Order: sequence, then structure tokens, then C-alpha cells
Amino acid sequence: MRYPTYRKASRSGAPLGALVILAVSVFACSNATPTALPGSSQTSVVPGVTSSTAASPMPSPSAAESATPSSVVTIVAAGDIACDPAHNVGAPKECDQAATADEIGQLKPTAVLTLGDDQYEDGTPTAFDSVFASTWGKYRSIMYPAIGNHEYLTSGATGYFGYFGIAPYYSFNLGAWHLISLDSECSFVGGCEAGSPQERWLLADLAAHPATCTLVYWHEPRWSSGEHSDATQMATIWSDLVAAHVSVVLSGHNHDYERFAPLDVTGQPDPNGVTEFVVGTGGKNHYAFVTGPLTAEVVRNDTSFGVIQMTLRPTSYSWDFVPAPTYTFHDSGSANCV
Repeated sequence: MRYPTYRKASRSGAPLGALVILAVSVFACSNATPTALPGSSQTSVVPGVTSSTAASPMPSPSAAESATPSSVVTIVAAGDIACDPAHNVGAPKECDQAATADEIGQLKPTAVLTLGDDQYEDGTPTAFDSVFASTWGKYRSIMYPAIGNHEYLTSGATGYFGYFGIAPYYSFNLGAWHLISLDSECSFVGGCEAGSPQERWLLADLAAHPATCTLVYWHEPRWSSGEHSDATQMATIWSDLVAAHVSVVLSGHNHDYERFAPLDVTGQPDPNGVTEFVVGTGGKNHYAFVTGPLTAEVVRNDTSFGVIQMTLRPTSYSWDFVPAPTYTFHDSGSANCV
């Protein structure tokens, strides 16, 4: 990774799966309870979660998570996952979170990333315990979540923070890669514009962890031809990632699959840009595309549930969209880190 606008810091050498920088709380919460992150012996304060609602510490990392930084690791990711208990009909056209969860078990990844809207409709503690926990929650010990807009429909997103025991944005190392989970629901974390708490934290994190390969993920995609279109509130952060030569961004929110060629700050193709994947295919339902394919949008599908599996190597990565049963859509390929 190259940093043209700020000085590189030395590689931290943090162990695989360990949290290397946590977000500073942007909430006033004097009685928040520290809880452990998956694969980490360190603790973090969970913003907005009181001791009565905080989750217990997550299990310690598996043997695979303790591999050396040069090792090859795999991740599985998707967003827009578990239906509300009152609407969990289990039909193939919606509420198929159990099928995508079963795929994770078959793929046996090193880590699982959720891309927001993990639990509908309001992300309440009861809903998390009822639907998410029995499906995707089976992999909670290796799960690194991102938060979505539906989680915030419960005041303070206490269902999400209580279930996962994690900060709104954070970073960690996996193999040779640096991964960063961000919060695209900007109004809840002091904004996402230049100088906002999250943006300042992101710049510091990128400077402190100059890995050759970096993957960043959040809920609302910067670029999309899906129902909710582009998330313009992420424009400054996208520009920061382009300047830092981040390799991959994963998002959900639009209930479809989209893959773009590497993009610059304006969404135009650039071989030195960032490659975005939209993977809102975790099982809730599908949204139809509202426009034709955007510039540099290479592949898209709005009818298949499934997960993206990515193999992360020291200087490159490959991907494979794995469809849920009864679906046939596939997308696969490989690329070098920028």
C-alpha cells in the first residue's frame, strides 16, 4: 500500500485476528462494559451499551486464526441477512438466512464478515437471539461484523452492540491483510465527512498499518445501481481509501450482487483504484436494479442469495460468489493488491 499524502508507519506485527486499533467511543457512556473481540485477547469499550445489555466475551481464536502473517486465509461475507421473527417465513424467495449460513459451514472460512442489516427489522436483542443466533450466529467465534441502518432502528443499536460486544468501527489483521470495519450510518457516529471522528480515526489507522493488502467493509455502498443507489455520505472516506491504495471494499444495503472494476474517487475506472463488491445477498430478500449498469460495473445479479468467498494471499486475492441452493449465479476471479 502506498501513502502519497502522509508518512508511513512501520508494520505493527500484530498476531492474526488480533484487534490492532479500536475506535474511540463517540457516545457518552460512562458505564459501558469492556468485551473481547473475536480472536483477540484485548478488550474494547462498547459505545452505548450498558453493563446490563453487553454481550459476554467471544471465544478465543481458532488455530487457523493464529497462523503467521504470510499465510493464506479465507473469508466469507454478505449483508442483509436475517428476517424479523414475525416474518421469518423461510420461503426460497425471502428469509433464506439458514441456507446462506449452511454455506458458511461447508466453506469453512478463517473468518466471517457481516455487511450490515444483520438482523431485521429493527435489530432488537430478541430478534438477534431468535433468528440470527440460530443461523449465522453459529459462526460468531470467527465473526467480524459491520453495522447497518436497520440495527439503529433500535435506540442506540443495543441489539447489535449487545450481541456482538464490539465498537462501531475497528480494525484487525488477518494473515498478511489488514481489515477495517466502518459505520456508514454516519449520523450516529459524528459524521463521515473530512475531520469527523471516524474519518480521523481511519486516516490514523491506515497510516499505522501500511499492509500491502487492505480490505475495508461497511453497509451502504459508495457506488451501486441497486434500489438505494450511491451512498454519497461515504464520498470522503472513499477518497481516503483511493489515496491509500486500498485493494477491496465490501458493502451490502442493496439486496443484490455487484462487482466493479477498480474505481477512482469519482467512480471512474482506474487500474490503481479500489475494487468494490456489493453483497447484499445474505437471505432477507431481493431488490431489483433501478438503473442500467454503472460505469465500470462488471457483473451484477438481483435474483440470487449467496455469499462471497475470498482467498486472501500476501499480495493478491481471489473471489467466488457461491450461490445458495436452487440458485445458479456465479462470479469468480482474482487480482493483485494495488
